[in-house]
Amino acid sequence: MIQESNSQASPNDEQTGAARLMERLGVYALVRTALSSERSLMAWIRTSASLYAFGFSITKFLDYLEKQQEGAGSSAGLHRLGIAIIYIGILGLVLAAVEHLQRLKKMKQLGLPTISLISLPVVATTALLLIGIAVLISIGLS
Repeated sequence: MIQESNSQASPNDEQTGAARLMERLGVYALVRTALSSERSLMAWIRTSASLYAFGFSITKFLDYLEKQQEGAGSSAGLHRLGIAIIYIGILGLVLAAVEHLQRLKKMKQLGLPTISLISLPVVATTALLLIGIAVLISIGLS
């Protein structure tokens, strides 16, 4: 008689394999969510940079017009609008960075693996915040 080999896996093996698959899929979902959060932060970086440029352009253009037209009325309201736009860019970037870091912290608690010690979007956010502050200082000094 030929003995039949035990090719069927036991129910415990199937459950363990299913559990491992679900765990792996959960990690992949966390990684996808983390990457999505980084894309959102990068979109805020782009938006903030646009707001900085727009606010700075308004204030510098108004400064140029005032120098060209001596004695003309001051456009302090529009000047303040340009500065307010820069502040909105800074505020939006700070809030987006805080939200991103909170999401990452929560996902790490759920099991998100550490891929890198340094997050490039967070470094770019920090650099852009410093640029925004420098823009405000340059407007204040001029």
